[in-house]
Amino acid sequence: MYLRSLKVRDFAGLDAADLEFDEGLNVVVGDNEAGKSTLLAALRAAFFVRHRASGENVKALAPYGRTARPDVSVAFALDGVDYRLTKGFLQRAEAVLEWPGGRLEGDAVEERLVELLGFAHGARGSKIDENQGAFGLLWVEQGNAPAGLDLGVGRHAVTASLEGEVGQILGGERGRRLLVAAKALQDRFFTGTLRVKADSPLKLAEDALEALRSERSERVAALAEYEERIEKLSDRRARLASYERDDVRGRAETALAKAEEAARALDGARRDLDEAERGVKRAEAAFDAAAARASARRNRRSQAADAAVRTEALAGRLAELAEDAAARATARESAQAALDEARARLAAAETAAGAGRRAAERVRLAEDAQRLRRDLATARELAERLRALAEGAPASSIDERAVKALEAAERERREAEIRLSVAAPVVVFAPRDGRTIKRADGEAVAAGAEIRVGEAAEFALEGFGSLSVRPGGSAGELAATLRSARAREAELLHAGGVVSAAEARAMLAKGEERAREAASLRADLARAAPNGIDALAHSLDDVSRKLAAFGEEEVAAGDRDALEQALRAARERLARAEAVREAAGSAAGAADLALARAESDVAHARETAEGLAAALRVEEGERTDAALDEDVAAADVERQGERGLLSARRHAFEKADPDAVRLERDRAAKVVTETARTLTELMREASALEGELRVQGAASLGEHVERLDGEIASAEAEVARLRLEADASRLLHETLSAAQSDAREHWLGPIKSRVAPYLRLIQPESEIAFHDESLEIRSLQRHGREEEFRRLSHGAREQIAVVTRIALAEVLKNGGHPAAVILDDALVNTDEKRLARMHLVLRRAAERLQVIVLTCRERDFRDLGAPIRRL
Repeated sequence: MYLRSLKVRDFAGLDAADLEFDEGLNVVVGDNEAGKSTLLAALRAAFFVRHRASGENVKALAPYGRTARPDVSVAFALDGVDYRLTKGFLQRAEAVLEWPGGRLEGDAVEERLVELLGFAHGARGSKIDENQGAFGLLWVEQGNAPAGLDLGVGRHAVTASLEGEVGQILGGERGRRLLVAAKALQDRFFTGTLRVKADSPLKLAEDALEALRSERSERVAALAEYEERIEKLSDRRARLASYERDDVRGRAETALAKAEEAARALDGARRDLDEAERGVKRAEAAFDAAAARASARRNRRSQAADAAVRTEALAGRLAELAEDAAARATARESAQAALDEARARLAAAETAAGAGRRAAERVRLAEDAQRLRRDLATARELAERLRALAEGAPASSIDERAVKALEAAERERREAEIRLSVAAPVVVFAPRDGRTIKRADGEAVAAGAEIRVGEAAEFALEGFGSLSVRPGGSAGELAATLRSARAREAELLHAGGVVSAAEARAMLAKGEERAREAASLRADLARAAPNGIDALAHSLDDVSRKLAAFGEEEVAAGDRDALEQALRAARERLARAEAVREAAGSAAGAADLALARAESDVAHARETAEGLAAALRVEEGERTDAALDEDVAAADVERQGERGLLSARRHAFEKADPDAVRLERDRAAKVVTETARTLTELMREASALEGELRVQGAASLGEHVERLDGEIASAEAEVARLRLEADASRLLHETLSAAQSDAREHWLGPIKSRVAPYLRLIQPESEIAFHDESLEIRSLQRHGREEEFRRLSHGAREQIAVVTRIALAEVLKNGGHPAAVILDDALVNTDEKRLARMHLVLRRAAERLQVIVLTCRERDFRDLGAPIRRL
């Protein structure tokens, strides 16, 4: 049976899905809650739930939170015929089965499915677990794989397939003949009650054999413990290699460097914000001063216009009082003199105030020049440090790849030394009477010294002759491997110019530290001279030229406030002079008081108007109204610009998220610390295991086991010979038991034969034991030990249950039953190493069966080489 396609609409939590399948291996990927398990439920419902069924199980097929009909459409091939099955549940229930040249609808579809797939509907047709036949065994729901097998109602299909391959086994006549032989030997080996005699040759031989087996079990256990330590050491090295391969430490340090750089950038943003706030305050002050100057100009222009109007009015009245002109002229001249003096002082004060403003501009330029000189000196110093750092970098061929090659060669040499140390025999000489022992090259051997022999060696024994030692097993190969590993390591050390991998790693670390320092200097240089050193020098030259344009006679910037105060005092003096002039006119005489007042008023008004007009002309000559307005506008533009800059920098500072920067820096530092601790712990464990393996030996254990095997084989032969004689009296019972055991083995033979190639891929040299009646997995036999299935790890139970289901699928297919395997996240507890082996299992199974894998972990199956469909 092959599934071709599956379309699902409004089914439980899945709105829609449309998938195509190949005949071999298929992978369907979806996140958690994406609907992978719902796809399997939809398949089960399409084949094994009646379309008219009701009940809670069927109601659960409805889409969540809305009213719609669950629809499933499955295209499949069976016995060379292509079918399409369509079912709709609950509302407007419908079932349609189509194939070339035929079509069924309604209940006839359910009947035909029973015939095609070999299952039986329950009483209400809605309990999927009771209706799906052998597919309940082959379609594995999420989380059920470690539980083993549950044939359920699929037992009949499996049993029928097995009987088709095995047939019947009988054996009664042979049992009767063996029973007669047992009776003839009974009196020699057994008592009248069929108890074995205490002095029976069989009992003595069995006791001796048991002692040998017990000793062998102890030696095998010790050897297994040694191998387990070797495997544990390999695991620790693999973990260290994975840390190095993934550059966990480097990535953590890079992340920390980035976090610290972000923190430094945040500090720069904070400084920029403070500078922008100061700039806004300066711009506000400049704007207020420019606005005040423009307002004062408008006031003076209004005063001049008022004075001109008043002068014209007083001039008409003055014609009627001409006789008093002389007296009033004298008073006017006196007052005018005082007024002229006040005006002269006012003009001088205004000239001095202008000079003060130019002095302030000179001070600002001097400050800019000082700042630019400081930044230029800093930039040049950083550039010089960068150049010195580049020139001081040593020329070395050591890089990350060379270091890894050195460390790999070192590990290969150390592992070869360890394996040779445990495989090569140790020879200890204890000569008497001061006799000497010499090697083949004449070198003397100290008495009592342990000599580990990795290759064939000759020793001359004084007064005895010679001794030849030829290590067995793989000691010679291990010695050659060690020489090759040492040569490879020496070659890499010479090429790198170092004495050890540790020195190479230290050199690489120094180079990386130099690179980080250079990066830091370049960042500091970018901050000191954002546009480059030449641009910074050009800016300094420009400011210096502007500063040189000022003469030495300019007033110091610190006197500007005093000059402004003097200007205000001169204006006050002018006002007082005008008041004195009016007072002098009043005192000219009571008789001519009116004329004097009129003349005084005319003169005063004329003088005032002319003075104001003259002052305005002087001021306009120095700075026109339009220029003052431009000053105000420019100051406002500068103020708005500073405000915009402040807003932008405040936004940039807040956007940088100071809390997140701090937390990220703390997190990155913690990762660096934890990674270093983990690597130290792994290296400590690996070193400890290497030390333990050096003091253990596997060669003596293996030789002892081999010797015991020989003795056990001899003892077993003797026991077997005696048992053939001793058990003759009970041979009928034992023969029947053996026949029953043979029948069981033949019964389970097809399953075991199909499980074996898969099991070799994941558990070499192991065998699965089944319950002869229920076919449940009873135990796993490996390394001479039987382990209960329920006591195995979740991962091992997953793998064994999956390969057993695949084997049963092959049995069912050979028996003519439809068979396709679906695994819903059935390998979630399998480690990377075993998962790679399970990929081989799935590839092998796909050569004979259709296998569909539903998973949420796409990376676990990227290397499977199967088409991947995504939900």
